[in-house]
Amino acid sequence: MNDTENHVRLERNKHLVREFYRRVFDGQNPEAVKDFVTEDYKQHNSHLPGGRAGLEGFVRAVFPNGPVPEPDEMNIPPSLIVADGDMVVVAASLPQPDPNNPGATYDYFVFDAYRIRDERLSEHWSGVNKIAPPKRF
Repeated sequence: MNDTENHVRLERNKHLVREFYRRVFDGQNPEAVKDFVTEDYKQHNSHLPGGRAGLEGFVRAVFPNGPVPEPDEMNIPPSLIVADGDMVVVAASLPQPDPNNPGATYDYFVFDAYRIRDERLSEHWSGVNKIAPPKRF
């Protein structure tokens, strides 16, 4: 693979991840999971369900009133998105309420890493854990 072909493949992988967030999570659409995730999807976070069916169930549980119209762009655009080989790492800022300063927030960055196989997400790692999940407000 030459440099141009590699660059195109890496950009396509980053686009896949952005579209996954926009259509599945921003669109609150568990049915869209199949368009982005392999059936044998491996979840490396023990507090999240594995497999494509597990992810569909998770999205359904988090967004019981979905789906909703998909936005044109991601609701929370990435602060960073990097692709290398078959991996894509995406980070986003989710400001959190500051417990020491009511009404104020502090910067909180989360990351997700995905392995891409056959133009689908096949594995997932996350910096979010069940002990200290970010708050939505």
